[in-house]
Amino acid sequence: MTDRRTHALECLAADRIMAVLRQIPETHLVPLADRLVEGGVRSLEITYDYDRAVDDVALLVDRFGDDASVGVGTTWTVEQAESAAAAGATFCVLPGIDVDTAARSAELGMLTLPGVQTPAEIQLALRSGADVLKFFPADPPGPTWLAQVAPAYRQRPFMATGGVTIGNMAEFFAAGAIAVGMGDTLFGDFADPDGAVDHIAAAVGVARTSPR
Repeated sequence: MTDRRTHALECLAADRIMAVLRQIPETHLVPLADRLVEGGVRSLEITYDYDRAVDDVALLVDRFGDDASVGVGTTWTVEQAESAAAAGATFCVLPGIDVDTAARSAELGMLTLPGVQTPAEIQLALRSGADVLKFFPADPPGPTWLAQVAPAYRQRPFMATGGVTIGNMAEFFAAGAIAVGMGDTLFGDFADPDGAVDHIAAAVGVARTSPR
């Protein structure tokens, strides 16, 4: 396998969608993850806001191996980044800028995606080792903001997260996002993985047909 940062970026750039799996009950996590990966969404973000997060990262890493990219989000501390890396995470998403956490994530070889919404935050993120700039929340302020700001920061790609839906995701791609992060707007009810298939297919269809 290629290094974890390269693998994570390749999956994200190819599929253009990161699935945000926030506190999904254990009985539903694997069926939903299976539908996502089978449907063409290989970047799976486990949010670090519940006790089982690291165990769920390890579970999905073991299940999918090189067939998916499993990482953590809502990451606040250096210790969280370190435990995620030890569990096999390939990427680390931050809700905002924590310089120490972002720098440690990069040092550990994970694709690092700090949250930004102003030029000052973008510049701090770049100095902290950001690989991808997570535009969060994305709506509001919406794709118009991204279209204005992204051309000034071509050093790193943007991922739009927060308020992204199947109905507006194409606008974020057009504004310059390399990818979007989506939770239940991507898959619907996590307790209905079969019903999620249509939602996932619709989102993947938009991602694949939107100009790059």
